[in-house]
Amino acid sequence: MSPNALPARPRLAAHVLARRHLVGDEERVILHDLRSGQLLQLGPREWVLLSAADGTRDVEGIVIAAAREGAPARVPAAEAFFAQLHAAGLLGAEDAGEEASPWAPAKPASPAAPALGPGEGDPRERPLEVLPDFSLRCDGRGSCCRIYASILFDPEEAARARALRPEVLGGGARHERAFTPERGAWPCAASVVAMRDGRCAYLEGEGGEARCSLHAIGGPEAKPLGCRTFPTSFIDDGESIRVSVATECACVLASVGRPGGSPLIDPRLRARRDLDERIDVARLPDRAEVAPGATAARAELVAWSRRLAAAAPPPDVAAGLFSLAAAVEAEGLTGGAIARFERPDPLEPAALAPWLAALHARAARRAREDAAWRSERDLARKATQWIAAATFALAEPDLLAALLLSPAPAPDRERFYLRAALHGHRLLGALPLSLALRDRAARLVVARALPLVCAEAGADDPACAEPIALVEAALRGHGLDAYAADVARAS
Repeated sequence: MSPNALPARPRLAAHVLARRHLVGDEERVILHDLRSGQLLQLGPREWVLLSAADGTRDVEGIVIAAAREGAPARVPAAEAFFAQLHAAGLLGAEDAGEEASPWAPAKPASPAAPALGPGEGDPRERPLEVLPDFSLRCDGRGSCCRIYASILFDPEEAARARALRPEVLGGGARHERAFTPERGAWPCAASVVAMRDGRCAYLEGEGGEARCSLHAIGGPEAKPLGCRTFPTSFIDDGESIRVSVATECACVLASVGRPGGSPLIDPRLRARRDLDERIDVARLPDRAEVAPGATAARAELVAWSRRLAAAAPPPDVAAGLFSLAAAVEAEGLTGGAIARFERPDPLEPAALAPWLAALHARAARRAREDAAWRSERDLARKATQWIAAATFALAEPDLLAALLLSPAPAPDRERFYLRAALHGHRLLGALPLSLALRDRAARLVVARALPLVCAEAGADDPACAEPIALVEAALRGHGLDAYAADVARAS
């Protein structure tokens, strides 16, 4: 078969995410191509046709199956529809193997035992090292339920949700009315709940009265595991399981310095073996890139992270991170580099300019895309617009210079942001460490400008109270964090 020919039994590729959104009373299904970043909007009838393409039916069979679901179509029109998807690279190959098969058995949520490195003991016996001096006071207002693109449910969680709230989108009778598959169009191990104006369909109420209806009816155990563990993160660094917190929800930063909250995990849990097997525990690689072309061993990085966490915080965290990045590139993971963090050079507008320009390009493009299909009430759409506006304003050198000369508006929040990132090893990832440090500095500067943008827009969303969290959630949740890779490629 020609590589350009339509597959005889078409199906949606596994690298495509289908997400159902209700914008007012209008239903839309958005296809997200993870490889290209492309978005394609479908109507509900087109989605029924596509969801019938499970890889076992030819086009005529798909048309018959879709007609049974109330979406009649003619075969030539269906062929043209699938040809369009195929030309866009959104259909899977028929010989993609078991991994992509709609009938492949679901893989277990977690491996029976993590892989062992040379000389390592059993990772299941590693102690849990929880971020000290922090407890979470969740405000219950659902900021985290309103900004992410996907909220995952396993089959048991989805069935429980539909039983507790059968009226939500009519999902009590039909799973597919409330959920789409995590990947592709066929049933798989995880499902994603539909979003109403950018909010989880199970979130009820507005503003300060917004609450998870599953929690309200069935208690915290009624929510999916991801919601119950959020914003806690887990990473195996070869010595312990670091338990930290993602600063992506307003309530996280609002909890800083406030006693009486809830612990990140049950204090009775002592080692990895005590954790729910479904919890994703990331693992630091044996070596990581600390600067372009230079690597360090995991143990060295862990020791450096502990030294930096114990260092005196600089007057300006963003300036400290930028100075540290330059020192790491020049000196590696030395004590001298950390001294540059504690006594940083002033942050120069010219050094930040490429980072802000790259983030603006990403945010502006996403804002244009969102305007074509997201509701005006959608927090994700608004957050992206605010970030695009903030980075555009900061392109003015005088304004950026004035912002950098002003004291940080929330230094305690910025110091906690860095402390949580260091404890959770969140600076070690796809980027070299030195670039990740500059990336985090740029995010803090954008967060400093965000209140001015929100005030000018007359925004009164509770999420605006903690701009660092809003920037973090928007960047990770909607792909804007790829701007840092754009800077790296350009340089």
